[in-house]
Amino acid sequence: MSIFDRLPVHLQETLSEEPLFTAKSDLQEDGKFGELWLAITEKKVLVWSAEGSPLCTLTMEDVVDARAVGAIGGGSFIADTKAGPVVLARYTAALSAMFSFAAKLLAAIAKGEERPAATEKEFPRFCPSCSMQLAEGTQSCPVCKPKGKIIIRMLSYAKPYKLQMVGAALMLIVATLIELIPPYLTKVIVDEVLQPKNMGESLMWLVLGLAATAVVLSMMQTIRGYIGVWIGAKLMSDIRRDIYNKLMGLSLAFFDRRQTSQFIGRVNSDSESMRQFLTDGIIWITGEVLKLVAIMIVMANMNWKLTLLAMVPVPFMLILSMTIWPIIRARWYRQWRSIFRINVLVGDSLSGIRVVKAFGQESSEKNRYSEANKEVMKQNIRVDGMWQGIFPVFSLIAGVSILLVWFYGGQSVLQGTMTLGVLMALIAYLGMFLGPLQWFSQAINWANSALSSADRVFEIIDTRSEVPDSPNPVELPSIKGDVVFDQVTYGYEKHQPVLKNVNLTVAAGEMIGLVGHSGAGKSTFINMLCRFYDPNEGSISIDGIDLRSISQEDLRSQIGVVLQETFLFDGTVAENIAYSKPDATPLEIMRAAKIANAHDFIVSMADGYDTRVGERGHRLSGGEKQRISIARAIIHDPRILILDEATASVDTETERQIQEAISRLVKGRTTFAIAHRLSTLRNAARLIVLERGKIMEMGTHEELLGKEGIYFKLVEAQKQLSEIRGIQGNEC
Repeated sequence: MSIFDRLPVHLQETLSEEPLFTAKSDLQEDGKFGELWLAITEKKVLVWSAEGSPLCTLTMEDVVDARAVGAIGGGSFIADTKAGPVVLARYTAALSAMFSFAAKLLAAIAKGEERPAATEKEFPRFCPSCSMQLAEGTQSCPVCKPKGKIIIRMLSYAKPYKLQMVGAALMLIVATLIELIPPYLTKVIVDEVLQPKNMGESLMWLVLGLAATAVVLSMMQTIRGYIGVWIGAKLMSDIRRDIYNKLMGLSLAFFDRRQTSQFIGRVNSDSESMRQFLTDGIIWITGEVLKLVAIMIVMANMNWKLTLLAMVPVPFMLILSMTIWPIIRARWYRQWRSIFRINVLVGDSLSGIRVVKAFGQESSEKNRYSEANKEVMKQNIRVDGMWQGIFPVFSLIAGVSILLVWFYGGQSVLQGTMTLGVLMALIAYLGMFLGPLQWFSQAINWANSALSSADRVFEIIDTRSEVPDSPNPVELPSIKGDVVFDQVTYGYEKHQPVLKNVNLTVAAGEMIGLVGHSGAGKSTFINMLCRFYDPNEGSISIDGIDLRSISQEDLRSQIGVVLQETFLFDGTVAENIAYSKPDATPLEIMRAAKIANAHDFIVSMADGYDTRVGERGHRLSGGEKQRISIARAIIHDPRILILDEATASVDTETERQIQEAISRLVKGRTTFAIAHRLSTLRNAARLIVLERGKIMEMGTHEELLGKEGIYFKLVEAQKQLSEIRGIQGNEC
C-alpha cells in the first residue's frame, strides 16, 4: 500500500510492483521551485520529472544507506550507493519530516532491518484550494474556510445578551445622529449669526447647543462603553469556559499528538480576540457604516453636486483595499505562525528548565529563541511596515476629495451660488466621512484576526473525543473488581500496535504484577484499563460490563492510580492529598499520609500540611512527591488500584515501609502493579510478562523462575546490576 502523495496514473503504469512510498518534492534538481516525483519499492528507487521523464533509477542491491541532510530552508534526500552518494530529491523545509521518514525507510530496506512506521506528523497536509500547508493538529485552512458560518456562530455567543446589545445598538444610532449636529450648527452660526446685519442674539444658544451635544454624546458613549465592558466580560467568560470544558473532555490521544502549550493561547488570546470583535469590532463597524450613510444623505441634501465630486476618490480607495487585502492576509497569517512558534518554544524551554540547566544547554536555547525571535521581528516588520505604507496612500487619496471640495466649493462661494457655512459644513462632514473609510482596511484585518481565532477555537470545540462516553451509560455505583481483557489490540498509531491480542482474566481482589522490558507495553496496559484510550480491537470489561458502556467519571471514581510521572499541583500538601476527595477531613488526610509513610516528613516542614509544594511539586524531593501521590490514591479508596512504578523514586528503607503500607492497602482490592525492582512483586498472585505487546509468560514468582524464560533472565540481569552497584559502593 502506497503512502503519502499518490503517483499520477501515467507513472503508476511504469511500475512493475506496488510502491511502499511515493512523494512529490517541491524543488527541481537545480534547486529552483518545481516538482519531482519519487517512489520506493521493494526492489528499486525511482525519480521522475514533473513531465514524467525518468531522472534516476537505483536498485536496492546498489543502495548501502540513506539520509536526509538538512539545510537552510530545506534539505536533500540522499542515497549512499556502492558507487557513492546520489541526491534523489531536494525539498523545502515544509517537507522535511516526510523525506526524513523516506530516508529511514530506504535505509531499513537496504539493510534488511525492520521497516519504520509513519506517524501523523510525517504526513504534510496542504489546503486543496490555496495549497497552504496546514498547521499540525488542525484540519482546516484558516485562509480559505468560509467566513459567514464562523461569524454566525460567533454571534450565537451574544444571543443570551441580546437585550443589552440591542440597547447598545440603539444608543449607537442616537449617538451617530448626534455627531452630525455640530457641523450643521456651525453652518448656521457662520451663515446666519456671524453676519454684519445680525447682532449675535442667537450665538449663545447655538454655542450652548454645541456644548449640549458634546455632553449628551459623552454620556451616551460612557453608558454604551460600560454596557460593552459588561457584555465583553460575559462573552469572554463563556468562550473560555467552552474551550476549557472541551479540552477537559478530550482523550489523551488528542494531547499526545499536540504541544499542550498551544492551547494556552487558544484559551486566552484567541478568546480575547473573539471578544473584541463581538463587542468593540461589530459596534465600531456598525456605527461607522451608519455614520457614512447618514453623512452622505446630509451632504447630498446640502449640495448633491459637490457630494458626487467628493465621492470620486472613494472607488479608488475600495479597489486599492481589495487589491492589497490578499497580500495583507497572507502576511498576517505568517506573522501569527511565527508568534505561535516562539510561544511553543518558550513553553517547552521553561517547562523543561531543569533539563536545560542540567545539560548546560542555556546557550543552545538562547540561540533557538534568538532565531525564532528574528523570524517574529521579520514578520512584524513586513506586516506593520506595510500598514505604515498603506495609510499615507489612503490619506493622500482622501486628501484629493477635500481639495476638490475646497476648489469647486470655494469657487461657488466666491460666485455667490453657495454660502460659506455650507462649504465649511461639507468640509467637516467630508472629514468625518473619509476618516473611518481610511480605517476600513484595518477593520477588515481586525475582523480576519478574530475569524481566524474563532476558527481555531471552534476546531477544538468540534473535535470529537476518541474515547467518547456512551449516550446511555450503565450506572456503576460500586464494583467488585473482576477485570477481563478480551483480544485487546491497541497502538497509538493504529498501524503500529503496542498491545497485540492480549487476553487476561483477573478475579476481584487479585494482585497482578506486570513485568517486561522498557517499551513492552506495561504502561499502555494500565492506560487501557483506566480507559485513557479505547482498544483498536477487542474489549475490556469490569464485572462483565464493557468499559465503553460505563461513564468515564463513574469508572475513574473507583480506580486509584499512582503514575510513574508524579505530578503535584501548585497548592498545599493537604490540597494535593485531597485532590480526589476535596471534602476530605484533616483526619482523613493525615490517615492517608500515615499509610503512605508521608506524615513524618510533612509535619517536619515549617507549615506542615499547609506547606505549598510549588509548581509541579518542585519544592519536594522525588521520594516525597511519590509518597504524597500514594496518599492521594489511598484517600480515594478505590476498588481497583494501579501502581505504575510506585516505589521507583524512594530509597530502600522508604520502599520497605511503603511496601508494608501497600500490602495492607491492596487487601480486598484488585491491584495491577508495575515495579522497577522485580523483588517487590513477590507477593503478587500472578506475574504477567509482556514482550513486544504480547503476554509471553504468566505465573507466580517461583513458577516463572522455574521456567527459566524471559522473567528468569530479567531477574538475573537485575541481580548482576545490583552486584555491580554493590562493588562500586564498596570501592567508594
